[in-house]
Amino acid sequence: MNITPIDGNNVSMQGKTGKPDWITRQLKRVEQKILNGLPSHTTKEGENSVKNWDKTSGWVGHPMWNRGIMGATALLTQPTIDYYNHRVDDETRTVSRNRTIAKIVAGTLVGMFVVRGPIHKIVTKMTNVHGNGKWDKKLLPKIYLKKLKENARALENYRSSLAMALILATNLVTNFVLDAPLTILLTNYFNKQSGVKLPDEKENNTDTSLKTEEPQTAREVKDA
Repeated sequence: MNITPIDGNNVSMQGKTGKPDWITRQLKRVEQKILNGLPSHTTKEGENSVKNWDKTSGWVGHPMWNRGIMGATALLTQPTIDYYNHRVDDETRTVSRNRTIAKIVAGTLVGMFVVRGPIHKIVTKMTNVHGNGKWDKKLLPKIYLKKLKENARALENYRSSLAMALILATNLVTNFVLDAPLTILLTNYFNKQSGVKLPDEKENNTDTSLKTEEPQTAREVKDA
């Protein structure tokens, strides 16, 4: 490895003649000796390494498992933030934590197994460039069919884009039909396990405590 001198008219570095001065030349020599002393190394990726990287990339980039990774990350961080919010009382913090856990779990389960997984599978099935079945090419644009058939990377990007568009459209429905009811169900379950009383239970306890008080008799009122 050689260091190429930098051209310029800087007098302090190159002197009045335009050539590097003695100090600059000595620094260049020291730098060159250091570079020459470094071992030469060329990194080569074997066929198995490339296959493993492609496999890992495909697994992480898969919409279904990608949603699971995001859900696991949220589950490790967001409930902790809610639970250690000391600006509210203990019961509020517990309820907030339980609701956050329920929301993450519900959204992850629905997103993985109801929305993303099935949609990606359907899109892959209906974008089979080498298939001859009735549904194999239903979602493939005919004008780009030849290009997608020759370029595996372009086909994968097309599938991902199409799947994400369908996933976003489907989420508009599942958020209300599945996510919200499941979140409420899980929140109530977690609250029960945490010993948090529901509003109707608190009202019943209040009514019971009022009923247990014995009414004062007329003599007791008069004596008072």
